Amino acid sequence: MSAATVQLQPPLLQLREQIRQLYLTTTGQDEANAMVTILEQYYLQADEALSRGIVHVHTANQSLHAMMTLLLNCQEDQQVNCEQIVALLEPIRQELQAGFVQISEVM
Repeated sequence: MSAATVQLQPPLLQLREQIRQLYLTTTGQDEANAMVTILEQYYLQADEALSRGIVHVHTANQSLHAMMTLLLNCQEDQQVNCEQIVALLEPIRQELQAGFVQISEVM
């Protein structure tokens, strides 16, 4: 894989490719291969945490969009009080918090 091709890929895909290359390079070198295995485990943990975090953020984004649509289409004679807005925002806050926690675990 050329350097130009690698730079076009997102960083996690670049890392995965580099780990694959390290496995090939360290074949027959037990200590080096064990280190590559540990590196791959860290990569998989980071990838999983980021994926879960992104799912939470995406869910919150979709919920926020739905709530905004609902509020924008609200009849003028229909009033929405603060408690109702807070009740609508709470699940979004929870999703954003969960996403933040998942993504922060990687850092």
